[in-house]
Amino acid sequence: MKKFTKNSFAFIATLVCLIIALGAAAGCKPGSEKPEPVGLNTEAPTEEPAGTQYQVLAHWKLQNQEGNFTGSVDDDTIGFKDLSGNGNDLIAKTVGNGDQLDIFSWDNDVDGDAFKFGSGLKFNNTKALAAGVDPYEASETSYTGGYTSGKYLETVKGAPINSSEFTGGFSIEVIFKLSKDLDNDYNRYTGIFSRQGVIEEQNEPPFSIALSEWNNDSTTGTLNGNQTWLQLLLVNEEMKLNTEMDEILIAADTWHHVMVTMDDMGKISVWLDGEKLYDSWTGFENIFCANPDYSWEVGVGRKFGGGLEKESKNENSPEGMIRRLFAGSVAEIRITDKPLEVADSLYASEFIKAK
Repeated sequence: MKKFTKNSFAFIATLVCLIIALGAAAGCKPGSEKPEPVGLNTEAPTEEPAGTQYQVLAHWKLQNQEGNFTGSVDDDTIGFKDLSGNGNDLIAKTVGNGDQLDIFSWDNDVDGDAFKFGSGLKFNNTKALAAGVDPYEASETSYTGGYTSGKYLETVKGAPINSSEFTGGFSIEVIFKLSKDLDNDYNRYTGIFSRQGVIEEQNEPPFSIALSEWNNDSTTGTLNGNQTWLQLLLVNEEMKLNTEMDEILIAADTWHHVMVTMDDMGKISVWLDGEKLYDSWTGFENIFCANPDYSWEVGVGRKFGGGLEKESKNENSPEGMIRRLFAGSVAEIRITDKPLEVADSLYASEFIKAK
């Protein structure tokens, strides 16, 4: 048998060292694995279609399907799980005398031939319903919100989404339907999906997809057969973006998909049912976080209050005084950490069944 010489051992030792060095350079060194990101969904391929590069930060299906919700609509204890797995669950909240009102119910009026979702959550925050328990006269229904009783949803305290500033951009999508019983005095300028923390100087919340005004039905004083348009609010302590998008009017009792996107350079876009409504470069680089203890909420319109709180029974809370509540239905909401194209949106994957 051939014996190894000192030179042979030296050669082998050199080779082993070279292999170890190459392994370390390639990131194979024990303990050097990249840690999983905190607060992001990393195990839901259905949330991240192939070919896209985004993370789902929060996702709620406000639909009557097991696994989506907790509690019950029958006693208004309904809550919704964050399907991204990040812990941004939604819970029901009450304002005014709303504890005496049956606000939530399932909306099963969905065209199964057109939509993939089969239901939504109905918010029955109407003036007619509140009048049965509210001591205020209907004539006091005004900008001050002195006649506001009902319920809405908000993210739980400590939810990761509450403290996010979205510095890399975002997409926020909502599938919704307006009630024909919307009252122009009672419900106008209500938020559909908003962030708490009204900024006093701007008298608006940091972010809100809201409704604008409309012409009342001359007989009922409600939206009824009329139409309205969307309002987008994005504000911080120095700037305000407040735009009412009247290019497309929205009728009641019809499901719609709205998506607001912002990239990491401050470009804002708004899409309604797959069509772009608004596109603008702004000075915003994120969504202002007034306080990480404040929540995101579904179905609320807030203002700062100023000198008007004496006219309202609702407190001028740090989050902002509630003056408006939403009447209509919401089927789904999703937030991602990047601006999406329509092809990657809920409009493409859930909204239009034929596509």
